[in-house]
Amino acid sequence: MGASIGLGRKVFPLLVFASLALPALGRAQAAPDPWAVLQDVRRNLVAGGPTGAEFSQVYIPAGFTSGERETGRLALALPDCLRWDYQDPYPKSFLLCGATAHAWNAEDKTGRRYAIDRQKEPGLDLLLLGVDDLKNRYRATAKAGPDGRIEVALIPKERLAELADANLVVDPAREHLVGVSYHDREGNLTRFEIKSYRGLPRQGQFSPPGGIKWEEH
Repeated sequence: MGASIGLGRKVFPLLVFASLALPALGRAQAAPDPWAVLQDVRRNLVAGGPTGAEFSQVYIPAGFTSGERETGRLALALPDCLRWDYQDPYPKSFLLCGATAHAWNAEDKTGRRYAIDRQKEPGLDLLLLGVDDLKNRYRATAKAGPDGRIEVALIPKERLAELADANLVVDPAREHLVGVSYHDREGNLTRFEIKSYRGLPRQGQFSPPGGIKWEEH
């Protein structure tokens, strides 16, 4: 997949765990306790039901200042399901529900299916483990930016296979995550911008499509 979500390498976008920060943080002007933020948001997201948004993603290789841009739609119904539909410049889709992940291209009618241990994938552990467990894995800081948005930074305490660091940007006025960026261990930067949140029906959003020839991996 290169610049985008590399399911062939069993790597998910850090958007998976960044979506933890959707609906909270509107309460305080000062920098919040990042762990209190995660605790509140976990509860709110699970109770919030299916949600959709639009995103753009830029992948910047190490040593470069610009890179490829992709756009698409996001759908999530935590704690069970997450879906990304890339539209431009190349259509492709990714779905994670339970312990199974699907990746496909609707135009080619081909796809891949994976078994995933959500507790061991960097980022996915943030959706499943309690805050006390997360504190054993990550260091976290939070600060208010000059535009009033809140930034939450996460650094693994031990080396993870793919994740070197991550930064979440939250609009406290609208209680939405509006940006996330992260570096992989090779120094490549992936950056997301997210907008246009809306509620979604669960039906049809979180099941793999019919008519696709699936390869097991």
